[in-house]
Amino acid sequence: MPEFIKLETLIEDNGTDRRKARVALAQSDDPEALQQLLKQYWTWHFEKSLTEAARLLLATNLGWERMRPLTTPPIGEIISPLGHALNHTDQNVRDAAFQVLDSMVDIPTGEVLIGEELTSLWVEEFQIARYPVTNAQYQRFIQETGHRQPQSWEDGAYPEKKGDHPVTEVSCEDAEAYAAWTGCRLPAFEEWERTARGDHGDIFPWGNEIDKPRCNTVELGAGGTTPVGAFPDGVSPFGCYDMLGNVWEWTSTWYDEDNPHFRVVRGGAWYYNHDYSTCTSYDFFSKEYTEFVIGFRIAR
Repeated sequence: MPEFIKLETLIEDNGTDRRKARVALAQSDDPEALQQLLKQYWTWHFEKSLTEAARLLLATNLGWERMRPLTTPPIGEIISPLGHALNHTDQNVRDAAFQVLDSMVDIPTGEVLIGEELTSLWVEEFQIARYPVTNAQYQRFIQETGHRQPQSWEDGAYPEKKGDHPVTEVSCEDAEAYAAWTGCRLPAFEEWERTARGDHGDIFPWGNEIDKPRCNTVELGAGGTTPVGAFPDGVSPFGCYDMLGNVWEWTSTWYDEDNPHFRVVRGGAWYYNHDYSTCTSYDFFSKEYTEFVIGFRIAR
């Protein structure tokens, strides 16, 4: 294996040289090399259990050097390396991408401050998905169960290179079927808000101010969903991504328990502005309803 060399001394203007430098560092056994690469390219959560998956993904030609940071609206369409990985011919590369997406977070027992009134509510410990369920994850479910596909899909296939975008056009009943297939469930209203807010009562997961793009709302100008994990600056206090914007997320909570037909969704979506994408934002829809701005994440 090559000795570790600082990334900046290896990267040149030529894209081929940059790729060679990235591959060499990803394949080295030096932990500092991996950390340098993660800092340069990686937007998703990283922990020790993902080391081998990250090394494989970083050593694969997935367009790492071409990915633009989501900092200057309007951004237009973004295809992330993880999206390319999910369409890769090598099953090992695809499995590595799924390992990243399937991550769960432990949320400890504690108090959550609900709504603008900051009403205190005690929530028992639970686990929740780090990311909303993606097209690729939902496709696995369809292939193994024969469940119906979202309306815009063709022949069981999601839109090209959007495997790591949140799945949409799923009803609450579809989301519950997926969750049950994984041995999970949908999060309750208060569990979702505890995940988004942590132990404080801020308007957004990161505080009370909008200082830069930290989630996918209409102000970003994406014109659609964005890859999950694309906004590390918008991560929740417990380490969950895309809690706000991108897609509304189904919960297990009825809007009216005396008339159990409408389910609550949380967090806003790309089609809405920041006023509708806060830690207190919610709406409700019929449990059979599907729309291009509604997705979900799972809990247990």
